[in-house]
Amino acid sequence: MSRRRGHHREEHVDEGEESGELNLIPYLDIITTLVIFLVFTFQVVIEFRLIELLPPASNATDSNPNQIDASEQVTLTLVITRDSYVLMTNRAEFGTEEIPKKADGTYDNAKLTTTLARIQHDLNLPGSLIMTADDATEYKVIVAAMDAARTTADGKRLFPDVLLATAHKAGG
Repeated sequence: MSRRRGHHREEHVDEGEESGELNLIPYLDIITTLVIFLVFTFQVVIEFRLIELLPPASNATDSNPNQIDASEQVTLTLVITRDSYVLMTNRAEFGTEEIPKKADGTYDNAKLTTTLARIQHDLNLPGSLIMTADDATEYKVIVAAMDAARTTADGKRLFPDVLLATAHKAGG
């Protein structure tokens, strides 16, 4: 009888080996844990790379009754093109001003800062600027323009509230 029991156990082991079934539950546990870890890790990395932009108040005229009407207020927009910076307002009488690239092909951020300081002083503009660029503009160019628009070389604040806008091509 004891031989029979031992023989029966050997048959049972042989059947399990022949079927080739793997226990995948531990592997699935590891993969699930890794995926959850990677998702949370990437969320933290993405949050550290965000630039905080503050949109204008939804009803700014109610907060300051002495403020001029929105139709009279001048809005300054900086457009970054392939060849230059273009400064324009929502009022036709002020026109546009173009700051071409330097001879070495880089954008002239120092001239942008001085031009913005002059325009802000001449038009008595608030501290917000709208900035737009086309899709081909490099990220470092946009960041450099934002830095140039925020403060002057001597630390005076120009346009601390830079608002990013999307540029649309005409007819498309």
